[in-house]
Amino acid sequence: MTYILLVSREKDVFKAVESVFTENKMSFEWTGTAQDAVELLAEKNIDLVITDETLPDMAGRKLVETIIVKNPMIDCVVLSALTHDKFHEAYEGLGVLMQFPLEPDKTSALKLLDHMNRIALISGRISE
Repeated sequence: MTYILLVSREKDVFKAVESVFTENKMSFEWTGTAQDAVELLAEKNIDLVITDETLPDMAGRKLVETIIVKNPMIDCVVLSALTHDKFHEAYEGLGVLMQFPLEPDKTSALKLLDHMNRIALISGRISE
């Protein structure tokens, strides 16, 4: 089962994606700060972190940097208003799986699931 950590000061921003995760039997947990996220990463086996770019205690980019130092195998998605080019420039080299809009919708979540399934197929974790 895939375990997802959602990080944002506003829990409601994830309503649409939560329904997709539930439908696909994925577990998820929300936290409002980067510090809480880092603590949960140390305690739980998390597969994916979806973080807001602006958190009350740390920038989303800094959280991604912290995550990849602790466990480079954790995939990250960032909610950002940056243009595609500026986002790529800001997060280049950090292995961010994809950019979400500030209020991700069901389409965003389904696109993410498609990316995750493709990665699992390529890596041999699942078969067709």
